[in-house]
Amino acid sequence: MRKFFVTILSLLILSVVPAVSATVDNVKKAIITQSLAMGVEPAIMLSIAKMESGFRQEARGTSGNVGVFQLYPATAKSMGYNAYNLEENIKAGITYYKNMYKRFDSMEMAVAAYNCGPDAVKRAKGVPTHSRGFVNRIMLDYKYFKAQK
Repeated sequence: MRKFFVTILSLLILSVVPAVSATVDNVKKAIITQSLAMGVEPAIMLSIAKMESGFRQEARGTSGNVGVFQLYPATAKSMGYNAYNLEENIKAGITYYKNMYKRFDSMEMAVAAYNCGPDAVKRAKGVPTHSRGFVNRIMLDYKYFKAQK
């Protein structure tokens, strides 16, 4: 009887694992599609999403940030998006990054502004010390995703 339950449990676990992977793959595909549609390089957005949430829309931060791109609901709302909705979270994350890139004209500075806010980047006149690890990790992942084309 015990062997039966172990077998059933194993089958249940194995049936869930591919579903989780498919969800991550679907999120990645949605990020790539939306990035291209919005004129942003997909590799940088994949890097940010990986770092922020591991591509999980259900991710929640301790300070109230939500979703794949770990946006504050008020920030997403100010851009016309709902951070709790996967598709809108992706659009909002890309829009926010794109705005930061336009403001700073540098991928590293835009990533830093994404992480700690544009005012902190402006005050530091570059990547703030407390964001360097975040930016370095994003740039490593960016190179990885860029090479996957």
